[in-house]
Amino acid sequence: MIRRLIGVGVGPGDPDLMTLKSLSVLRSSDLILAPTTDLAEAGRAETIILSVCPDLSVTRILFEMTPGGAGIQGRRAAAERAAQSILSTGQSWQSAAFVTIGDPNVFSTFSLLAESVGGMDPEIEIESVPGIMAFQDVVAKAGIKLLDEEESFRLLTGLNVGNDLEMALSDPSSAVVIYKGGANLGRIKETAAITGRLESGWIGIKVGMSDSEVKTLADTDEDTVGYLSTLVFPPVAR
Repeated sequence: MIRRLIGVGVGPGDPDLMTLKSLSVLRSSDLILAPTTDLAEAGRAETIILSVCPDLSVTRILFEMTPGGAGIQGRRAAAERAAQSILSTGQSWQSAAFVTIGDPNVFSTFSLLAESVGGMDPEIEIESVPGIMAFQDVVAKAGIKLLDEEESFRLLTGLNVGNDLEMALSDPSSAVVIYKGGANLGRIKETAAITGRLESGWIGIKVGMSDSEVKTLADTDEDTVGYLSTLVFPPVAR
């Protein structure tokens, strides 16, 4: 039988935002894998699924999470090691589910893992189950409209703030979402002010967690936010 590796998005953190499809796939999988930076501690994705289904058996996979270009080689090497670990596991499996926060195909550890597994064993089918993303949770909590009519959407990261961000925010018809916004929040706020978007910006801090906050960007002190904060700029009203 053909084996399958399935990337399963489990949402931004709130267990109630896990989809029925994700839950169904986890319950029917032979092997459930969860990334962590320390094998002695559960990662966020594992914590989410166990809060919904505490009876699930989870295998932790050590994964390098160093962000940006500096960490890409480390993440690739970690993906190779994880792929080898999955393929050489003593447990017999036909379907293995790899859980990720948010969506498995957007800024996710699953992409590199799937590439590595596919390279080592091309006969394994790679599938994915979408998950609710952090920016959707922020938009809902802020009570704002993100897109309509002919408006566009841009998804960036806050790791390298430069011309791409200024160009995106300079387009009033474009909704702009920035992941990992805490990395350069001061520069992001400066760019938003220059382009006239600061007052309409929102930020989600610790999205999906019990102590999460969603508030206006202009009122946010850059020293109080974490690296994974999510920023949302709706299009400028016309």
